[in-house]
Amino acid sequence: MSVKTRIGYNEDELETWVPEILSENPAALTIHGRTRKEMSKVPAKWDRIARAVEIRNELGSATLVLGNGDALSMEDAKIKAKETGVDGVMLGRAIFGNPFLFHPEKDISSVSLEERLAVMVEHTKLFEELLSFKNFAVMKKHYKAYVHGFDGAVPLRTALMQCNSSEEVEAVVVRFLQARN
Repeated sequence: MSVKTRIGYNEDELETWVPEILSENPAALTIHGRTRKEMSKVPAKWDRIARAVEIRNELGSATLVLGNGDALSMEDAKIKAKETGVDGVMLGRAIFGNPFLFHPEKDISSVSLEERLAVMVEHTKLFEELLSFKNFAVMKKHYKAYVHGFDGAVPLRTALMQCNSSEEVEAVVVRFLQARN
């Protein structure tokens, strides 16, 4: 069993919460460095995640402690792991719009716009194929992550938000790329 939790609900309760969880001997404990109340409005408190590691060590627990919150890249995750002593880092929003995050030789900054948009279309097709029971609107939250930081991004995103299928998304992307050339 593993547990993923925050440092607290309305306030930081790490000092009482972590020992209670560790007493159940989970295989892994992932700590998100914010309270539920804070959501993502404040930076993750990696010093509190480091404290969870200290508590684990003080209790002599074998539970793996993973950190979560604001790890923006593989390099950033490695730095956070080294600085805090966690056994690993869970990446969340860093993957949005960056399917190359785990690629050992590619970085999103080195990927052409055409390739990024092609991957977005492929992602949309896979969404339809594998998650056909979900509302297509769920896929749209990913478009902002893929489509930003270049000329024409805002109108392209606006057009994508009107789409309701991968075929429509692909047609919008093809028209956008043809207009750029």
